[in-house]
Amino acid sequence: MPHPDVVVVGCGVIGASIAYYLASGGAKVVILERGQAGGHASRASAGLLHPISDPDAPEAFRLLSDASFAMFSALVAAIREQTGIDAGLRQVGWLRVALQEAAADDLRARFRVAAPHGHLAEWLSPEEVWAMEPNLSTAAVAGLRLPAGAQVNARMLQQGLLEAAARRGAKLRIGAEAASFVVQTGAVAGVTLSDGEVVLGGHTVVAAGAWSAGLLNQLGLSTPVRPLRGQIILLQARPPQPLSQIVFCSDVYLSPQVDGSTILGATYEDVGFDDRPTAVGLSFLLLNGIRVAPAYANATFLEARIGLRPSSPDGMPILGAVPGWDGVSLAIGHSADGVLLSPITGLLIAQRVLGQSPDMSLEPFSLHRFGQ
Repeated sequence: MPHPDVVVVGCGVIGASIAYYLASGGAKVVILERGQAGGHASRASAGLLHPISDPDAPEAFRLLSDASFAMFSALVAAIREQTGIDAGLRQVGWLRVALQEAAADDLRARFRVAAPHGHLAEWLSPEEVWAMEPNLSTAAVAGLRLPAGAQVNARMLQQGLLEAAARRGAKLRIGAEAASFVVQTGAVAGVTLSDGEVVLGGHTVVAAGAWSAGLLNQLGLSTPVRPLRGQIILLQARPPQPLSQIVFCSDVYLSPQVDGSTILGATYEDVGFDDRPTAVGLSFLLLNGIRVAPAYANATFLEARIGLRPSSPDGMPILGAVPGWDGVSLAIGHSADGVLLSPITGLLIAQRVLGQSPDMSLEPFSLHRFGQ
């Protein structure tokens, strides 16, 4: 069997997007997945999408996020046309709510950031917040409405990307764990699986999420990507009038779904590779969710979902070259922004691997910034 042009390690939403854009560019791709498809970070994602309004976000990260956000409509339409899979993109809007004056100061800072960058933003009084969302707490002191806020079904997006890539010849291998790299004449030439099988390829892309650091240790790299456990809860809403949009308040968000359920998220826990649902994590979400939206106190608990998000020290992804090594690229460390950044990551990495000039510079996201 001929060697593939590219070996992609990891088939989460990032790996799936890279495979899709590579296959669309004519590359022969093999995707290796150690576990089940979408069983990690993608499982604990509500698929929330919006240009960055964080006042502390670096400009390079803001531009990357804006570019990726702008790609979703065309990408989801293309996947639906090519595969029949609907990733469920909905522009329902976001509402950020403050229950204390200190939190209102944060909303004002976000408002100042959003307006100059062309992101529609509307400041709301407490009365306007309650009129818009009667299920929210009457303790609200201010609100920030972001009409462009959207969401996508993360698992359907990943499945659609994989299916579209497969229709262009990409091969997905489930249960194929990359254990080490194959090195030939100072360059990476593929990977060796945990069962000893060697998978050679012209280029290797590491998109293995929280497990990437262990693999990259084989190249003598101390890669600063660690898992952060994310717990979310799926509720069946029972309030008389469901939320009409995604609501954020302090440490939690409530994301209404088309089937009448609501996602309540999310925790960010530095506990290593412990992917258990915990009493303290779920109680944190429930107590704070009900504090924000008291009408949900009578909601039905459907399930808890847990994922391990691959996080970098500065919260930005690590993209592009591996210092000192040819034949390998990185697409890791996306943290909770993996779904948002999946289109632009897939495009930029595919352009790099195919020898094209990337639409955006990868330098701000290089591993070099951590002294490697």
